[in-house]
Amino acid sequence: MKEYLPYLPLVIAIIAASLGYVTGQRSGKINRFFQQVDINLKEVCGPMYFSLKRVFEIEDAQKREEYTDQLFDEFSTLNPNLYKLGNKFIIDWFIETKNLYIKFKKSRELEDWEEYWKQLYGLKVMLGYEYEKNFDALYGEYRWFQRTLTANIFVRIWHELIYILFQAAQFIVLVAMLFVYFSVGDYFFIGQFPKGMISVSILILICTIMLYGLLMIIGADISGLRKQRNSFTRKLGKKYVPNLIDFWDKKVIRSNKNVEIPEMYKQRKY
Repeated sequence: MKEYLPYLPLVIAIIAASLGYVTGQRSGKINRFFQQVDINLKEVCGPMYFSLKRVFEIEDAQKREEYTDQLFDEFSTLNPNLYKLGNKFIIDWFIETKNLYIKFKKSRELEDWEEYWKQLYGLKVMLGYEYEKNFDALYGEYRWFQRTLTANIFVRIWHELIYILFQAAQFIVLVAMLFVYFSVGDYFFIGQFPKGMISVSILILICTIMLYGLLMIIGADISGLRKQRNSFTRKLGKKYVPNLIDFWDKKVIRSNKNVEIPEMYKQRKY
């Protein structure tokens, strides 16, 4: 063993250099990724997604087709911005959608229209997901820093503390779930744990979930500040109790009796 000690500094130097190289490469790739996401969001994904949403929102068939023509003209394969989208699968899907649209315009058959519209709907779903992910990657912690950096020191410490506890509680719940899993496995197959370990592990899991729920209530706004996407709880609420979410949004958040509403432009209906 002693004969290898003189080589130890060399080994440490090689490992340190390798780690430094890997870290530097990763840091460079992350910086390049954020630059690409910034371009993607502002020049391609965002404009394309909202243009596509407008196509789906229009009820008049003629205007819908006009807006669709504008969409495919703006983001044609000759436009280099299309390839800044980054996601090759979506680019290929977009090109295929355009081809189906051209096919429909030539035939004007209902079958071609339905095939194209289903393809277009899939494009809308993928672009919506891509937009949310890119927006969250770029501006995910915008409101968090806006709140903490402009607040006083006590509010800042409180937010940071609750967030750390929230993350720790998530980890503890995961460990408790693994504990239950191994306790059940030991009871049926190994038999090394003391008797009653399953009950203890389940009790620990229940306590950790209660702690996690308490922290969720205390720091309900913190989770929303750390990311721009709708939380899992809000998504469940929109799906199963939409009336409650609408009440919160319209009556609690937006309600203001002191808002002065200007006179409406009165125009004859068409």
